[in-house]
Amino acid sequence: MNRFTEEVITQLRYYVYILVNPIDHTIFYIGKGTKNRVFAHELDYLKTEFSNDLVEKQKLHEIKTIHSNGMEVEKYILTFGLSEDEAFHVENAVINFCKLIDDQKLNVKKLTNIMSGHRSDGQKDALQTFGRVELLQDALSPKPVNINQLRPHKIMFVKIKPTKDRSDSSKDLKAEEMYNPESEALKKRTLGDWVMSLDKANSIEYILGVYPGSGMIVSAFKIIKDNPRYEVLHSTTKSGRKQKRYNFYQYAEPLTEIDGIQLFPDHIKLTNYQYVNSNGVPCNIQSERVYVGFD
Repeated sequence: MNRFTEEVITQLRYYVYILVNPIDHTIFYIGKGTKNRVFAHELDYLKTEFSNDLVEKQKLHEIKTIHSNGMEVEKYILTFGLSEDEAFHVENAVINFCKLIDDQKLNVKKLTNIMSGHRSDGQKDALQTFGRVELLQDALSPKPVNINQLRPHKIMFVKIKPTKDRSDSSKDLKAEEMYNPESEALKKRTLGDWVMSLDKANSIEYILGVYPGSGMIVSAFKIIKDNPRYEVLHSTTKSGRKQKRYNFYQYAEPLTEIDGIQLFPDHIKLTNYQYVNSNGVPCNIQSERVYVGFD
């Protein structure tokens, strides 16, 4: 494995990682980064084995030894979901801890305070710990579920990306909010304002947000009222054409499952429709909205 997929990168934010020599099971490098930084060292080695920097030389020598034995560097994510500042402090603390272990020849047994120290619940949720990169990739990847299991329902899917909103700053969506069901920005992005036919506005049962890069479901809401079930907003296009937009914000509630299919916290992607094909591969279509169950 030499990279995380896009949907996993979105969830990682900053993380702290360690590189391990599989020959003698020793840690030889501790670092922090985002995206695919943990894989960069081994990939860089394949391009160049030489450096004038002492630390870089030692790291490259370690990687060379591993590859010479027909093996690959073992990569672990120590913790993720951090801000850049948090990652810097964690990295520094772990490096100093390892130096202390080496200098004083200490042995570490199973810790009695295994619950991440004195942190608030919110901080503990953010400071997530894990292990091998392969396990992390698998845990955070969306699981495919065939859309046919939900076809009796009328569902509107909308694309959701972590971007700023050009007209309403309350809809600015940060990457870390993409998987937070309590995010107001995520709710507003999902539930309106949408141009559609009156028939669709009157009959939609569910509105689901989809991250187009992965097909992962990132938000899910059920319309809970029949009358009224939306707010109608009138606007005019640049060409002067009058337009109706429907907003469901006040008339929907979040949900975690539909017909026993768990949408959260497992993270799934619904397959076999216009956003995600039958093989689970996201489709590159321009439409901001896709409707299922209206046939």
